[in-house]
Amino acid sequence: MHNSHMRRVLIVEDESDALEILQGWTTKLGWVVRTARSGQAAVEIGKSFKPEVLITDYFLQGELNGVDVIEQLRLVDGKVRCVLVTGLLQTALLEGVRRIHGVPILTKPFDFRRLSTLILAS
Repeated sequence: MHNSHMRRVLIVEDESDALEILQGWTTKLGWVVRTARSGQAAVEIGKSFKPEVLITDYFLQGELNGVDVIEQLRLVDGKVRCVLVTGLLQTALLEGVRRIHGVPILTKPFDFRRLSTLILAS
């Protein structure tokens, strides 16, 4: 079954457990899912995959954090809906979040009802 309207989500998470949970959950929703473990990989994938939704952890392997990924992918597509995930609300994170206006922060463990609301809002 090919559905040209299947929604695309890019999940950026370097913790395997969290990545598996998010990937399984979005796949069950019927989304086309791509994943990345580093910010740099996420930006490369995002440029060609052009996700409608980006779910990214703040802390990632490599030089780019989740805020950097959001900023770079918004340059590719200003309409991409973003959710920033973190296990820890730190000062550096909150300062970074000021740069990416309107991006909701979801803390771990995941509240999937809230995540549904965030990614399904059109």
